[in-house]
Amino acid sequence: MIPVRTNSDPLRHASANQSRTMNQPNPQPGSSRPRPSVRTVRINASNPIVQLLTLLIILALIVIGFAIAIPIIIALALLFLIFYIYVRIKLWLNRTRAPNGPLDGRRNVRVIKRDE
Repeated sequence: MIPVRTNSDPLRHASANQSRTMNQPNPQPGSSRPRPSVRTVRINASNPIVQLLTLLIILALIVIGFAIAIPIIIALALLFLIFYIYVRIKLWLNRTRAPNGPLDGRRNVRVIKRDE
C-alpha cells in the first residue's frame, strides 16, 4: 500500500502554502532561478495495479517511439550518405572535365612545334 498524505486541517495546510509562496517572489523572465531539467509525471493512484499499468503504458509508448524513430534515423543517415557520395563524384567529374583537366579533350595549343 502506498502511503497517502491527507490534510486533516485544510485551513492549516492553506496557510502553510500561502506563507511559502508569499516569501518567494515571482520569477521574472531571464532570472537565474534554477529550473528542473527533467519533466516529472506524478501518478496519483491509490491502487498499485493502476500504477503498474500506467507505468507499463508509459514504457510501451517509449519503446514504440524508439521503434519508430530508430529506422527513420537510419534511413535519413543512408540518404545523407548517398547524397554525399553523389556530390563528391559530381565534383570529381567536374574537376576532371575542367580546362587542362585529364578529361579536357583539347589539344595544348600553347605548344608551338617549330618543325612544321
